[in-house]
Amino acid sequence: MIMISTQDMSEMNSNPCRSINGAVGFPLCGNEARPERHSAIQMFRSLLSDLRQPSRTLATSRNGHTCETPDRNRLAPSEPSPSPVVQLRDLSRVDSKELVREILRRIGDDPDREGLQQTPERIVRSWKEIYGGYAQRAEDVLVTQFQAEQYDAMVLLRDIEFFSTCEHHMLPFHGKVHIAYLPNEKIVGLSKLARLTEIYARRLQVQERMTYQIAMELERVLKPKGVAVMIEAMHQCMCSRGVRKRESKMVTSCLLGAFKENLASRTEFLALVKQ
Repeated sequence: MIMISTQDMSEMNSNPCRSINGAVGFPLCGNEARPERHSAIQMFRSLLSDLRQPSRTLATSRNGHTCETPDRNRLAPSEPSPSPVVQLRDLSRVDSKELVREILRRIGDDPDREGLQQTPERIVRSWKEIYGGYAQRAEDVLVTQFQAEQYDAMVLLRDIEFFSTCEHHMLPFHGKVHIAYLPNEKIVGLSKLARLTEIYARRLQVQERMTYQIAMELERVLKPKGVAVMIEAMHQCMCSRGVRKRESKMVTSCLLGAFKENLASRTEFLALVKQ
């Protein structure tokens, strides 16, 4: 049994920086002088004390700061692992078919399955027809005009069927267009009013703007005394989604010239449309 005297205890408590004489890795404190000799008991107790505190050996320096020896067993703070690099394709440089394939992927389907393999090509081909109105102007279809000096009554073409695409959800809307004008010495062929409708229906549209465009372009090119346009349509963006009101129908109108200024002409137009 090892006996520890009171003197030994006093010596240990009075020396806050314990070290083993000649040992490497146990620093002395400040300018303290190295003891010349240590007893075996002191050396043993110092070693036991250091083993109880493996992480650090504290010493008080002359300026009051605390020095700390590094703990070799302490793990270095872990650095966050770099996030994986996501390779995104530049969709601005791919062709239209690949864009459609990407849409099919994003809605959750497989563009390589049998039923969808030719779908991108079909869709791209259909764009030329569905959005063909961008390539045409009113002058292209109203170019042929006829003299009608003796006719100044209303000309009305009603129930012109059309199909267009809503620009907000890219869903179809369809219905009927009614177009009337009061000639000012000139008239156009009957089919030209239907073709004028197609120019503005075959675009991404809203019904209000489409109504206005048909009326304004007819007035600009033909220069009649008055123009009236009414559109009645059902919108899939309202019927198949959102509030889902399948029987709802939207009605818009645009009146110019005599139809706006003359109550009799306006009343006649509305009466003929409703027949």
